[in-house]
Amino acid sequence: MNWTKFLPVIAALLLCSFALHAQQTDSTATAVVHADPRVNWLAEKQAQINKVSVYKNSAGQWKGYRVMVLNSNNRDLANKTKADLLKYFPDKGVYMAYQAPYFKLKAGDFVKREDAEKFRKELSKYFTGSLFVMNDIIKVTAEEEAKLLAAEKDEKGY
Repeated sequence: MNWTKFLPVIAALLLCSFALHAQQTDSTATAVVHADPRVNWLAEKQAQINKVSVYKNSAGQWKGYRVMVLNSNNRDLANKTKADLLKYFPDKGVYMAYQAPYFKLKAGDFVKREDAEKFRKELSKYFTGSLFVMNDIIKVTAEEEAKLLAAEKDEKGY
């Protein structure tokens, strides 16, 4: 058997084993990193942006949930239902849109689906028919946005 053709492979293996042995370091070695404090500030700023981007779409509008209360081609029924919603729930947003030939009536601005589900159950005491929670673009005030971000911060421990 001719060992000369295996000689380059054996030499390469020996060379690699010496290189690996040379890279071993002492476990007590330490490294000192001198970082610009602005890097930490930028990282915190990016973390805040990432938290908000979960709740917003690419156009900067808030993603959330509303309860569909009515989908009917009867304008009078839609107006009466809207008036009843405003009477029973004056603090909740009520939104009516016309998408031919139907009037769509939605209520609420909720970031979390659980909150919208609770509102749907509350609405079922006053309104018959099918009420369901749906994804929608919602309105959030600056105060609510600050509360949401503060709650997110407390929840995540940032």
